[in-house]
Amino acid sequence: MSSLLKAAPLLLLGALPAPVVAGEREVSAPAPNIVLIIADDLGYGNLGCYGQKHIQTPALDRMAAGGMKFTRFYAGAPVCLPSRVCLMTGLHSGHSRVRINGGGGKHPPIHEEDTTIATVLKTAGYRTAMTGKWSLGDHFLGCVHKHQNTDGSGAIYKHGWDYYFGEPNQTYNHSYYPGQLYRYDPHGWLGPETEANRLQPVPYPGNKRKTGSHYSHDQITTRALAFIDKARDKRFFLYVPFTIPHADFVVPELEDYTRDKSWSEGAKTFASMITRMDRDCGRILARLKHHGIEKNTLVLFTSDNGGLKNFDREFDNNRELKGFKGDLTEGGLRVPCIASWPGRIKAGSTSTEPLAFWDFMPTFAELAGVAPPAPVDGISFVPTLTGKGLQQSHPYLFFNWRNRSYIIRGKNETRGDKEIIAEARTEVVVPEFGRNPANR
Repeated sequence: MSSLLKAAPLLLLGALPAPVVAGEREVSAPAPNIVLIIADDLGYGNLGCYGQKHIQTPALDRMAAGGMKFTRFYAGAPVCLPSRVCLMTGLHSGHSRVRINGGGGKHPPIHEEDTTIATVLKTAGYRTAMTGKWSLGDHFLGCVHKHQNTDGSGAIYKHGWDYYFGEPNQTYNHSYYPGQLYRYDPHGWLGPETEANRLQPVPYPGNKRKTGSHYSHDQITTRALAFIDKARDKRFFLYVPFTIPHADFVVPELEDYTRDKSWSEGAKTFASMITRMDRDCGRILARLKHHGIEKNTLVLFTSDNGGLKNFDREFDNNRELKGFKGDLTEGGLRVPCIASWPGRIKAGSTSTEPLAFWDFMPTFAELAGVAPPAPVDGISFVPTLTGKGLQQSHPYLFFNWRNRSYIIRGKNETRGDKEIIAEARTEVVVPEFGRNPANR
């Protein structure tokens, strides 16, 4: 039953209980490589393995057929920046200190003292690399955009990364033909060493935002593949936050969608972007196999928030889920998630376990053999992935956005609404698991 209840305003560091990794459970050595791929604004229904009938996504469909598909997986928030901060810190948006997307080019950065997945895995001996959309706030050392050339708390080098390539400024992330991107490579792994703690511009003088010869998504993919080549003999964590299919809707080729005259040019472009992203997910998986490391690499694919309202008529982006990106509803929060780990994850399996972005932190920490930071709101889902051990379940999942909050009750949650609100200290909408998602 859903109810709208009012309570005291949410405190920045309100006290919800922080689930931890089960101490008695062990993960067999060696620790796997970890690749996490994030699409931008991809809806729950935009992939063939989730029911899409028109957009071609053969690589991700094969990944699901050979691995695990999650049907109750949730982003951290219904928009980009706060959702990704939840992912990186293991905190839900009631505890995270970044829970707005900003505006006017001013996006609040992750705090310097916030521990990220990259920091945790680096302490465990992993090489850490990120290629793509930073989107953890705008205060970056070495970013030359106006008002952003500051050594602030969001500086990439402060958060565990050995290598970075992409656009670190939230405002400029969605120009697919940018005049420049940025690299951070103090070890000189994929080119000349960059100055310590300093981003270096990579200019593309022929690009003019929507036209040019260097498509940013392709550049991001190229660096991801190069990092796999370089790190193949080491333990590594590769985070690939693609910008596709976020607007601007721009793509070099329209794939096979030009024949459908009923679609707008925008819809053809949108579909082509997703198919291009799917192809490059397949290239990443193929590169792992080429180096013979696919059986020791966990690959996860998901999206940063629910799908867009744009082109929903053509593609039914979120299927039956109510709402879209920006909405505090199932359609704004539930996202596709696929996991591949040959020999460890049962092929063709499906998980209905309710999980969320803040579960990545304790999951990766357990796989690496280290403890997650405390406190953490996430629960390790290693038992779900491997089919070994007992999976701890969330009593509820908590989301905060624009001074309102949304709580999804767990199957075994018996406490009354007021007790949950006393923990969260906010206004909440409380649906129960198992209800028709179209009504949420």
